[in-house]
Formats: sequence, structure tokens, C-alpha cells
Amino acid sequence: MTTPSRRRTAALVAGLLAVAALAAGCTSSTARTTGTSDGAGVIGVALPQSDDAQWARAGEALRDELTGRGYRVDVQFAAGDARTQGSQVQNMLTKGADAVVVAPLSVDDLDVALQTAVADGIPIVTFERALALPGAGFAAAVDPEALGRAQAQALLSDLPDAATDDDAPSTPPRVAVLTGDAEDAWAVRRYDAAREVLDAAVADGRIEIVAGATLDDAATTGDDDATAAERRTRALLAPEETDVAGSAEDTAAAPTAILALTDAATRGVVTALTTPLPDDATPSPSASGSPSSTPAASPSPGPDLDAELAGQVTVVGSGGDLATVQALRDGIVDATVFVDPRELVPWAADAVQALLDGDAPRVDGSEPAGLDGVPSATAGASVVRARDIESLLLDTGWLTADDLS
Repeated sequence: MTTPSRRRTAALVAGLLAVAALAAGCTSSTARTTGTSDGAGVIGVALPQSDDAQWARAGEALRDELTGRGYRVDVQFAAGDARTQGSQVQNMLTKGADAVVVAPLSVDDLDVALQTAVADGIPIVTFERALALPGAGFAAAVDPEALGRAQAQALLSDLPDAATDDDAPSTPPRVAVLTGDAEDAWAVRRYDAAREVLDAAVADGRIEIVAGATLDDAATTGDDDATAAERRTRALLAPEETDVAGSAEDTAAAPTAILALTDAATRGVVTALTTPLPDDATPSPSASGSPSSTPAASPSPGPDLDAELAGQVTVVGSGGDLATVQALRDGIVDATVFVDPRELVPWAADAVQALLDGDAPRVDGSEPAGLDGVPSATAGASVVRARDIESLLLDTGWLTADDLS
């Protein structure tokens, strides 16, 4: 394999300076993993955060695949902060990375780093989050519109329909929608796609949206997604006298269904439905996204929630975090929409190798929206219900039976 000629002396000096800078400014929110190398090159991998199973597993799989091909790998997590990710990618380039694989939190916050990469001829591969990055040579992508539509359709299929179900209530199901940051283009696209599906059901009188009818109302802008979703869920389902989120909701209009459009929001909803509120009325910590995390609390709503009401809520969420899958198994969550990031890893690694060799990456013929013709391959989403846990999550090695015990 041949790699682009680099100014090794300058890169070494820059790398030493960058290491010194990082040592001075390192924080506990940044995780790094370095593999071995036989001289093939250095690949930077920039992922959003390590407390989502999706990204933790993606980091492990990318590291293993790329080190297996002889590269040295620098995996970094941005703790969900777009500016941190921009700085991380810039530092990777400064230290002499030969290519970078990035799951972008924000195109704007990567602008300086992307300009550097283009100027130096450094290949950039977009991973999972299908946002168009200037200069990217390949996208191993998941279509956010496909995810949003799949989640909304799964929710509607689980709700009673008065037109076909004699046992359906006389009033339509009341739906609350929760999503991520309103400034995150990925979250916005996913929300918009889900709303297109839900709006058709609203027009038909099948459902009523009682929370999250606008992006600003559904979003968690300025707060941790999981914590915000937990607070919002408690406020929506708590008795009127319990003011959890700063303003009590009217339980007469409490939702009978919740659509949580992000992995973190799903964990927050699960926490609210399974964990009693502490005595000081501060929302309890959200369940960890680590695949090896401690099992979630037993699935019974705390005294701050109306137990009967909480037990009747239909929840459709996102992701394969341990807490989410446990809640799925226990009937707290009805369905989760899951994409295995490991499916995209060989595509990303092949693209890195091809771009470094000056070749065109192989593609799968898909054309995800918003990528402006960038060569790509995509991974599809699966709707996972309790009956699917074994075939889709255990048999594939995403989780083990011991994890769920």
C-alpha cells in the first residue's frame, strides 16, 4: 500500500507541539485509544461521545479493523460537544494523520479542520451521520430520514386504531415527541421525517400530538439529551402537584405514547419510567450507555409518577444501549429502531485504503439524502421488539445473555 508523501520533519515538529498542547489541555471528557502500526499510516477517528453504546462499539470496531490493516489508530470522543470535535480533528491533522474518519456533530465546527485537510490532501471519510462535509471523499452513512420514518411508523403500528380496533379508545392516542438539539442538522432531519409520518396520522384523526408538535418544543437544546428527556417525561406524566421540570403539566392531557428520536432521549425516557425520583426532586442520573454498565433499576415507576398512567404509555425509541434493551425486554419500551454501526466499518476502512492509494472507493449504489453526490454506502435500520432481541442483538454479538441477566 502506498500513502501520500508527507513532510515528515515538519509533521514531527508539529506533532510534538500538538502533544504538548494536548497534555496541557486534556480533560476527562476525552477518550483516546491508540493501536499498533506496521508503518502503513496513522488514521484519526473522531466520534461524538463514548457514553452511547452506538459510538463506543463503533470506536472499538473501527480501531480493530484499521489496526488489523496495519494502521496506527487514534480514536477520540468529543463528549457530545461540536467545538471539541473540531479541535480534536484539527489536532489529528496537526500531528500528521494520513486520513480521518469522523462522525460529524456539526459541519460548521469542523470547517477549519476540513480546510486544513483539503489543503494538505488528507482524505476525510464521513461515518454514520450523513452530513455533507466539504472535501469528504466517502460517506459510510445512515440516512436520518429513514430512521425518523421507521420510528414513527413503528409507533403508529403499535397504537390502537379506532377504524380497525373495536377496543380502541374513543379519543385518539396522545403522542409526545422528544428529539435532540435543534441546532443539530442530523436531529432536525430525523424529526422532520418523523413528523411527516405523524402529521398524516393527525390529519386522519388517528393521533393527537400533545407535546413536541414543533421542533423547539421537542428538542433538548442547551441541555444533556438524556437528562432533558427524563425531566420532560416526568413532567408530562407526573401528577399536577409534582413540579419536576419547573412547570407542571396537566395530566388530563398526558401522553399515552412517547416517540424518543435519539438514543440519549430514549435512555432518559427509560430512566423516568423505571427509576424513582430522588427525595430532593433532582432527576436521577440517566442510565449509562456502556454495554457493560450496571443493569437498570427494576421496571416500576417512582412515586412521583402515576403508576397506572406510566404503565400504559407506548414508547418507541432509538438505539441498542443496554438500558434500552432491558426496558424492551421488560415491556417498558415497545420498540426501538436500531442500526448496527459495525456494518459500516468495512466500508469506511476500504474507503480509507482506497483514498490513500489514490483509487475510487467502492460504493453500494445508495444515494443518501444530503450528501451532495459523495460516494457512499449505507446501513439500514431494524425495528427491534422484545421478540427480536435474540436474533438481532444477541446472535449478532451486540449484547450477550449475561448483559441482560
